[in-house]
Order: sequence, then structure tokens, then C-alpha cells
Amino acid sequence: MFRKLSLRSLRLTCAFTQCKYATNGQTSQVPVTAALEGWTAKLKAAGIEDTDFNIKCIVSHVLNRKFNTVPDFYAQLHFNATQLADFERFLEARCARMPLQHIIGEWDFMDITLKTAPTVFIPRPETEEFVRLVIENYKDAKHVNLLEVGCGSGAMSLSMLHTLPQVVSTAIERSKAATILAAENAKLLGLEARFNVHNYTMEEDKYLPEELKDQKYDLIISNPPYVKTEEFQYLHPEVVVYENLNALDGGSDGLRVARLVFELACRHLHSGGQLWLELGNDHPPMVKTIMDLKYEGRLKFLASYNDQYKRERFVQIEKV
Repeated sequence: MFRKLSLRSLRLTCAFTQCKYATNGQTSQVPVTAALEGWTAKLKAAGIEDTDFNIKCIVSHVLNRKFNTVPDFYAQLHFNATQLADFERFLEARCARMPLQHIIGEWDFMDITLKTAPTVFIPRPETEEFVRLVIENYKDAKHVNLLEVGCGSGAMSLSMLHTLPQVVSTAIERSKAATILAAENAKLLGLEARFNVHNYTMEEDKYLPEELKDQKYDLIISNPPYVKTEEFQYLHPEVVVYENLNALDGGSDGLRVARLVFELACRHLHSGGQLWLELGNDHPPMVKTIMDLKYEGRLKFLASYNDQYKRERFVQIEKV
């Protein structure tokens, strides 16, 4: 059983370490190689994979350096007492399976850097693949009026806005904390003029906020909750203990929210507009069947795509 820790609960470690390395009011410089001793074994014992990557991310963050500028063997690198305390505190949190992104407080997604928060789901590398597919399909479009359903930190919309100047984006998000974070990320990236996010929970026959009820879009994207409720027992501790599980629970078949998105697309896509979804690897054939049986003449299944692990994950649908 993993006990959820906050970084605040580890501040005593910081204070203790600062005392340890302060002598006569002067701050000692500790070689990073010395500070690393024992941590690889501790991380592995805690079940952390890719320990070298985790350690280098934290070293880079503590030293306020870009990841690719930190030498692999940390030659000539030193921590002062405060940095050492932070390093140890962050590694203790990682051993408690706090996600690396929450420890660092920000994360790169494609070509942008996003602020992260423990209350907001962290976008995965596969989502970058999904967004690249969408961008490739719309890179030559003259104008794209985009709607994102469940934007979280804003990763998908903001990366599209950053790459494609012809895109404007509206987003809905059920979490108040995520709505605030997405708006903050847009402002930090200088994209707030083309990004409008609404705190709203989509329901049957109430798919968009009142002020958007008559809007039509060229493109709808979503990475809706798609984990089947029965599969929660198999999720990693980083997810179960620290993530917002509402951003994952797709109901008994994983398509509870996706079905609402299908109805939204029928009402709010222009004819010829497209719906792109990132789903679980067993969902695309199910979605094709649903399109054929329930949405004939309204929505057309165009294609599905594999992620880097050869799993069929991404779905492309067109409004008839």
C-alpha cells in the first residue's frame, strides 16, 4: 500500500539536510555524484522504472538547467545545501510514487512547457502522437474552429495553437482546478487570445454551456476517460494514489463519455467536420460498430491509427 505524500510533508527532510551541510554559517558544496549514492537502489526498491531518467530529471530541475545540458555522469556538478535538501525531498516523494511531473511542477508536451498540478491528469507521450496526427491532417487548412472536450491542463489545444496559427480553440472541462490551470497555461504561452475554456460538465442533451449551444465547429478533439471501471485495480500507484481518477473512469465498457461526445459531434460539427478521439486499444472496432449501427447518415468512421506500441488507439470520424 502506498501512502500519498505531499511535498509539504517532506519539508522536515529539507530542514534536516540544510543543517547537516551548513558549517559556521557557510554552505557546503556537495558533488552531485556523492548526493546520488544509494538513490538508484531506493528507487528500484520502490518499483520505479527508468531510474536514470528520473534522477536526471530531478537533478536538472534542482539545478535549474535544461535536461539536455546536464552531463550523464554529472561531472563537475555540485549542490549547495538547499539544492541538496530539495533533491533528497523530491526523491523521497518519487519513492512514494508521486508522479515526476507533479514533483517538478511542469512538463514538456511537444514543443510547449505546461504547468502541472496534482489535481489535473498528466498527458502521456501517446497523446503527443495523437496531436501530431491531428496537426498533420490540418496543417494546410486556412482556418480551423476547434472544440476540445475535457482539456485538462490544455495540452492538446495549446500545442495545436502553438503549431498552427490558423486554429482558434474553445474547450470545456469538468474540473474547476483544471479549467484554471488550462487558462493559466494559455496565458503563460501567450495563446490566451485564441483559447477560451469553460468549466462545464457535459450531460445528455446538455452537451455545451448555454453560451455555446448554437456554435458549430470544424474539428472536435477529445481524450475522454476510457479506462474500464473494472481495470482500475491494475493501474500503477502513481495513477491510483495521485491522479484525478474522474479523468480516467470510462464506465463499464470505457465508452461512457465517448458516447456523449458522439452526440455532441452530431449537433456541433459542420458537415464535413471531423471528430478525433484518443481511446483504449480495444475501442476503435467498437466505435466503428457503433457508427455503423447507430449513426449511419450522421457520422462516418474514417480510420483508426496505432500508437508507438502498435496499439490501435486513435479514431477519426467525419460528420456526414
